[in-house]
Amino acid sequence: MNRVLLVNDCKFENFIMRDMLINLGYEVIISNEYNAVSDVRELNCNLIIANYIMKEKTGDKILEQIKDLYPETKCILSSSNDIKLEDFNNSAIDGFIHTPVTKDKLQKIMGGNGQSLNKHSRKLKPSFCTYCGGKVDDGEKLVKFCKYCGENINFS
Repeated sequence: MNRVLLVNDCKFENFIMRDMLINLGYEVIISNEYNAVSDVRELNCNLIIANYIMKEKTGDKILEQIKDLYPETKCILSSSNDIKLEDFNNSAIDGFIHTPVTKDKLQKIMGGNGQSLNKHSRKLKPSFCTYCGGKVDDGEKLVKFCKYCGENINFS
């Protein structure tokens, strides 16, 4: 069973995400921005979901710290804000969740359909998102996620 660490400063959001993940068969542990790195080490979590904007740290920085120590750990950034996903290219982020999220969409993002979170080829660049049809701009560098819907872009 995958052990997921949720890192968010909003308890309400944590409880909603926790309940959906438990229903999908994950073991879930809730943490905060101050204890996340030590919790990964102590609790042997193999998947981390961190909220982007918190009180003192941003989720991408926390995920970078975790990925440096545990490169095999899958790291997912969540946010309800519009963010430029191209700013996260070549980073520690393996996936993105735009919240609020439905249970079905969360299952797809988490790889519940048998696909890896990081299933993409660095050799190909699509011209559109295979989930929502949003156009990928030619000026963007390698794109991992659709900036419109947050899904991993399917290169197959």
